[in-house]
Amino acid sequence: MDKNTGIGLLLIAAILGGYMWWNAKTTETYNKERQRIHDSLAKIERVREEIKPEETEPDSLKQARLQNIAVENLGELMASSLVGTEELYTVENDKLIVTFSNKGGRIWSVEFKDYQNYNDFKAGNENPLKLFYGDANDFSLEWYSNTQNIKTSAFYFEPVIRERNMRVDSDSLTVPFRLYADSVAYVEFVYTLYRDRYNVALDVNFSGMDKYIDPRATTVDVNWKLNFSQQEKGFTNENNYTNIAYKYPGETSIKDITAAEKASEDIKTKLEWINFKQHFFSAVIYTGGSINNKLSSIPYPEDNPEKLLKTIEANLQMEFNSKKNDRIPLEFYFLPNHFSTLRSYGHSFEKIIPLGDTFVLVGPLIGVINRFVVIPVVNFLQDYIVSFGLVILLLTLIIKILLMPLTWKSYLSSAKMRVLKPEIDKIGAKYPDSKDAMKKQQEIMALYKKTGVSMLGGCLPSLLQLPIFIALFRFFPSSFELRQKNFLWADDLSAYDSILELPFSIPFYGSHVSLFTLLMAVSMILSSKIMMSQQGGVNSQMKQMNMMMIYVMPIFMLAFFNNYSSGLTYYYFVSNLITLIQNLIIRKYFVNEAELLKKLNARAAQQGDSAKKKKKMSFTERLMQKQRELERLKKQQEKNRKKK
Repeated sequence: MDKNTGIGLLLIAAILGGYMWWNAKTTETYNKERQRIHDSLAKIERVREEIKPEETEPDSLKQARLQNIAVENLGELMASSLVGTEELYTVENDKLIVTFSNKGGRIWSVEFKDYQNYNDFKAGNENPLKLFYGDANDFSLEWYSNTQNIKTSAFYFEPVIRERNMRVDSDSLTVPFRLYADSVAYVEFVYTLYRDRYNVALDVNFSGMDKYIDPRATTVDVNWKLNFSQQEKGFTNENNYTNIAYKYPGETSIKDITAAEKASEDIKTKLEWINFKQHFFSAVIYTGGSINNKLSSIPYPEDNPEKLLKTIEANLQMEFNSKKNDRIPLEFYFLPNHFSTLRSYGHSFEKIIPLGDTFVLVGPLIGVINRFVVIPVVNFLQDYIVSFGLVILLLTLIIKILLMPLTWKSYLSSAKMRVLKPEIDKIGAKYPDSKDAMKKQQEIMALYKKTGVSMLGGCLPSLLQLPIFIALFRFFPSSFELRQKNFLWADDLSAYDSILELPFSIPFYGSHVSLFTLLMAVSMILSSKIMMSQQGGVNSQMKQMNMMMIYVMPIFMLAFFNNYSSGLTYYYFVSNLITLIQNLIIRKYFVNEAELLKKLNARAAQQGDSAKKKKKMSFTERLMQKQRELERLKKQQEKNRKKK
């Protein structure tokens, strides 16, 4: 490995290392803040129990008290809806099993028919994955009547359809629930499910309710809270990908509230939709233009017994006039975070997948690589190959073939440096004194210029490959395609692989041993050693750099990637092996170093013959000219001092 290639690789390592350090730092801060919030909430609950004795009163007395207040303010019919028995109604289509509750007229649970959580998958069970169920979902509308606040979650709605189990056999099926204020006035929640889709429409109809809504009111509050529980193999990784995303009307980009940012946000402008996003599944509420949106996310520590990830909540307002409006249209989307599936529903839903668009400087390019190269190639290969491990292998080969011109240019530059090493050593021997460093550098640059060797020849191709490196670093951990795909000893390529569970946790490493990560680190060490053995003698500075490249970087990568997607570490392992094989083949069959040296010497001779020809100065020439000018000025200053 020549000096320039080493510099290029170090630049890549520095960029990646800086990103990893920043990510680890923000994650550590986030975890501390998460624990602080959790402790504060627990303290608040304890204080609330102490200062509010009515909260501990029997349910029967509490219901009676609430009902008396409601009868006085709302009328007997609506007040009677405060008391009831919860009943569940299930509707099934080709994608989802959605259960509704008459209490609050809300969605009680959502199940994905084609997917399982990790524990069921590992056990071989085919139970549908439950995105949420029961009290994990709290949805309500809230408005102010002439006398008090009305919150729909407190009331028992009357179902219009009495069947408990239904299936969408036609194009769609509606499930209405009504909350009567009197014999003719009511609020109606009408849910519509479609046969082969992941969305559930909700029309909130107000019929004759104007006298029960404050005429001065201009909005109706919509409150939605979800408790997300663990579905995947790794708690920490899944928690990091669980967040809130949202989109402004008329824009194609999205915003999100992630672990690296703040846990809550107040948005006064309109939002088109809000997404409660888990690692591989999403719950979206499409409002079209809600206002005064308050979004919050409360994480849980890993050791919580319910295995809850986060509580995510959205409190928003829909514009409403009781004299003019009689309907609020909403829509829920319960989706797998699969790129093509999300894109098929429009509204820029696919932007919730973190494909690297926001990465500093090269973000747009990384997004383009993932969307228009990596994802289409993976989808094509999946149509013909069952094993996703083989899909990753073929993807790696395709990428290496596409990058072959850069690999060839990088290797050729290294080979040129290597064959010129004896000449460079002679120049070094000619100027052993450090005060002659500028003269030595000038002669080395003159040699490079004469032979046509670029100092950036090995560095630039490595830097040009950086966007692809980052693109795949973003793609594999968030790729739905890898979810629950096994290969060799890895039971789920979207999560870490483990060949040994440790009885303790090692800081920055974890409590398990990932074999693919070990193989990746070993392949890095092996590749670096072989490449550096071909380099020949190096100075002490380069030896220190080489030691870092051989050992420090692989150890750093070993610790960082141990908890990452095994599909990613498998890809890096295969990529390192292919690169090593490429270089060995190129050296043995395509580059004759003796012939290469002859060509360089011939070019140097040709350059010497045409040196007097006038031409535009290159960057190297301009740099040499400046160095000569500095040398001349230095000598002139010394002469002036002697004269004085």
